[in-house]
Amino acid sequence: MKKQKKILTLIFIGCFSFVIFAGKVQATGAGSATVSWVPPTTDQGGGTLTGLAGYKVYYDTSSHWASTCPAGLGTAQDVPGGTSTKYFFNGTLTPGQTYYFAVVAYDDASTPNISGCATGTGGVTEVSKPITYSGDLNKDCTVSNLDYTYFHNYYNTSNSTADMNGDGTVNSTDYTYIHADYNKSFTPCNQ
Repeated sequence: MKKQKKILTLIFIGCFSFVIFAGKVQATGAGSATVSWVPPTTDQGGGTLTGLAGYKVYYDTSSHWASTCPAGLGTAQDVPGGTSTKYFFNGTLTPGQTYYFAVVAYDDASTPNISGCATGTGGVTEVSKPITYSGDLNKDCTVSNLDYTYFHNYYNTSNSTADMNGDGTVNSTDYTYIHADYNKSFTPCNQ
């Protein structure tokens, strides 16, 4: 039986709310989030890492993993291969709702061994984030002309807030997200 894998110390979550399916913008207003992590370099015993087969990214609107992980509660997205360091929830989350996320690794055993949850600063095993619309750049829970102004101020830069699709540049693709979300709002506004 292979040793369980341990995910190292960082979970980072960036929340956005833009909808892309196969490169196409869809103005449904569903929320999105990117969860990223630092991959393991050793097994739980400190030995050479072998057999890493992938990750599971758990998510739910309730906290499950703060004290127990992995618990199998909530819904998990499989990230096969072991080389990815992030997962993008593409339009499957609800704006205005807070989501909780946890990441575990698994190996290539016939019955995969599951690691404990990745840990962040202070030993945190889950992170939470309220979901908004991607076009809501100023975080006032409404996509409006103020967001167009913010976008315009950062056009052709690498501003991470205005770069809604995460490609490293604020460009016309990002504009389509504001356009798709224009005049949408949600309550409660818990930014």
